[in-house]
Parts: sequence; structure tokens; C-alpha cells
Amino acid sequence: MKTFIASLLLALAVAGGWPQTAGAQNINLAPKYGLVEKTPQQRAADDRFLAEMDKQFNGDRAKAAEQVAQLGWSYLRKGSQQDAIRRFNQAWLLDHANGTALWGMAAIEGSRGKALEAQKLLAEAEPRLRGNVDFDVDYARALAMVGAQQRDKAMMADAARRCEAIYLRHPEHAANLQNWAILLFYMGDYAGAWNKVQLAETAPGSATLDPAFLAALGNKMARPGANNPR
Repeated sequence: MKTFIASLLLALAVAGGWPQTAGAQNINLAPKYGLVEKTPQQRAADDRFLAEMDKQFNGDRAKAAEQVAQLGWSYLRKGSQQDAIRRFNQAWLLDHANGTALWGMAAIEGSRGKALEAQKLLAEAEPRLRGNVDFDVDYARALAMVGAQQRDKAMMADAARRCEAIYLRHPEHAANLQNWAILLFYMGDYAGAWNKVQLAETAPGSATLDPAFLAALGNKMARPGANNPR
């Protein structure tokens, strides 16, 4: 595997990149290159990259895209967001429908506070990644966030259905339970939110529960069964 990764990195280097002007750099760091019209020089760089990937992967661009997208995720997990978005863009250039790259772009957009843009990217990725529990959790969370921000009851209801479906398949997924609790909080169902919190607290990974959210929920409704002196 290390040999393959080294070979892929070498191929990416050989393929070359765009000139490091301010404009090119900004496009390079935007999902899908910002969907802007590229210069002839940029298109020539894209052609070199695609030709090198075709050589490395015997013309299988879907496979090449997946490998490059996975490399992007490895950068993202290390906190190297700029390297990650470059790889996700290259994967998207190889295969516009690559779900792993679109998911990665969404993760970066979400970290930038662009919830709606992240949700749209996740919706685009869903046909390829539906059934991947971590993706499903992220998508339900994005729908819940955008629904709450826009006060879109239909979107929040869709997010709640997705959280429930995930729970039925993966009742131990603490992050899904916490997301569901937060969604119910914004829907005004505080008792339901506490129910999901209690389920999450007995699930693996319950340490991820957000203390600030628990405090906010407690301000709306005391935890059921807690001793609350008057």
C-alpha cells in the first residue's frame, strides 16, 4: 500500500498543476474549482493530469478518482485542509459523480460554516454513498442544520426520518443519536431530545456528547428523573 501511495503521489507531481497565481490558487481551493471558466493554461494542466492518471490506472477514471479522493480524506484527517480540497477537486475532475470526493468537499464546506453548500454536495453524493452509515449520519445532520436555519419543517422532518432509519439499523451510533436529539431540540420536542440523549449515553462513543447542548436542553426542560430542588 505504501508503494502504491508513493506511486500515486509521484503521478500527481508529474502531472503538474496550475501556476500558483492568486486567482488560480483561489479556484484550486474551492469545491469543483468554483465552477468557473478555466484559462487555456489551466485546461492544459487538467489535460496533463488526466493523461497521467489514464496511464497510471489504464484508463479507469472511476478507480483513479476513488484513489485520489481517499488520499484527500487522509489529508483531511491530518488537518491539512488545503491539500485535501486539491485532491477532492482532482478526483471530481476524473469523475464528477465520485461520492467520496463530493463528501469530502461537503465536510470542508461545513467546517467553513457553509451548511447549505455542504448539504447540496451531500445530496449530490448520496446516490453513490447511500448505505454508508457515516455518510448517512452526516447527510441527516446537514439536512437538520439547514432545516433549522431556514425553519424548513419539511426538511427537518426528512432529517428526523433519516435519523430514525439509521437508528433502526445502527442503534449504537452515538453521533446519530446526538444529532437526532439536537434536531428534536430545534423542533421543540424537548422530551424526545432527552430520550435520544439517554440512548446516546449508553451507546459506544457517548463521550462525544456536547456538554453545551446538554446545558441548553436542560434550560428548556429538566432532565427526566433528575432531582431538581425547587
